[in-house]
Formats: sequence, structure tokens, C-alpha cells
Amino acid sequence: MQAQATCFPVTSSPEAGTDAGLNEPAERRDDAPAAPVPGPAVEPTAGAGHRSWTAALLAERPASDLRGDLARFGVGLGLASLYGLALGARQGGASFAHHAAGVPAAMVAVACVGVPALTIVLTLFDAPLDPPRALSATARAAAATGLVLGGLAPASALFVVTSGADATAALMGLLGLAVGGAVGICVLLRDLGAVLQREGGVAGVSRSTAALVVFAAFAVVLALRVWWGMLPILKGGAL
Repeated sequence: MQAQATCFPVTSSPEAGTDAGLNEPAERRDDAPAAPVPGPAVEPTAGAGHRSWTAALLAERPASDLRGDLARFGVGLGLASLYGLALGARQGGASFAHHAAGVPAAMVAVACVGVPALTIVLTLFDAPLDPPRALSATARAAAATGLVLGGLAPASALFVVTSGADATAALMGLLGLAVGGAVGICVLLRDLGAVLQREGGVAGVSRSTAALVVFAAFAVVLALRVWWGMLPILKGGAL
């Protein structure tokens, strides 16, 4: 009888691979670490972490930053001058200079006359307000006023040039001044009130609040007086 050879099952080794993956490289085996799946590239956002120029101008700063406060006050005056140039576009010529100087003149008058007087009154009430803090609040209020007036300058120029009557042009110009001045006074009173409420006593807060209300009324009257005396558009164009 012919001897039959015993057949043994062929076992595949890990090195040789299975029938389904004899030619599969070792890097593609199940026990090999999976290759990382590339994801969408994340590009850094341009300007991330940087404040805008407007936000930096209106940001709260230390009270001891004298140079920064003066610079911010000057920027506010310059932006307010743009609104004055817009008002002067109705008559042209020398009216540009008169209005460009007259609009920020009211801000200077309030800062140089009204704020020091308010600081003295609050000092008499034993309020915790020193000149550096008053200057910082004044500079921030001037910057806010300048931003509003500078933003309204193009529309104001259009209205005052196309208005048929001098009274209409004067009314539109005065409306822009009122909006800008109201924003500035609100910023100033809010900053000063926050300091007084945070560091002042309960008894002194009521007196300080009364002083702030009186100051607001005084600032409005003073600004209107300066604008009426220096802006020809409010008087029908008479220089």
C-alpha cells in the first residue's frame, strides 16, 4: 500500500501574514499604531488679542498716566475740530477756522473751569477724588465727545450745506453738538460717580451726587455759551 502523506494545516505566522493580507506591510497591521488623521489647518486670526483704536482710546487707564491722559484729551479735541470744519462748510473761507476752533473750545472751557471747581467742591465734602483721577475722567469724556462729533461730521456737513434756511442749518448743527456733549457728560459723571461710590462713605455719596448734578447743569450752560459766542452758524453766519 502506498503510504499516504499526512497533511498538516498550514499556519500563518505574523511575519508571513494571512491569506487576506499576505502582501500587507507590517505598518498596516492591526497592532501597529494608527496614523494621525490630518485635520483642517487652523489659521491664526488676524489681530487676535489686539484692541481696536477706539477701544484703546476709551479704555480705563491708571490715574497716574498723565501723558496718556493729555494725549487722549488732545485726540478728543482734534476729532471735535472735524465737526467744526463740517459746520464751517456752509459759509466756507474763514468760517472753517472759526468753527474748527469754536467746537472744541467748549470742551476746553468745561475741562479748565468746571472740572477744577467740581474737584474743589467734592474735596470740601471730604470725597475721595484727587486731581489725577479727575483728569483721567475728563480726558476719557473728551475722547468720547470727540468720537461722537467726528462720526457725525460727514452727515452734518451734508445737512448744513444742503439746508435752504440758516435756522435749519443751525438747528442741525446744534443737535449734533448736543448729542456729543451729552455723551461726554454722561461718561464723566459715570466715571466720577463710580470712584465716589466705591471709596466714599454713605453720608458723602448723597452730597457728592448733588454736586455732580449741579456740575452737569453748569457744564451744559457753559458749553452753550461758548458755542453761541464762537460759532457763526448758530447766529445765521454772522462772524
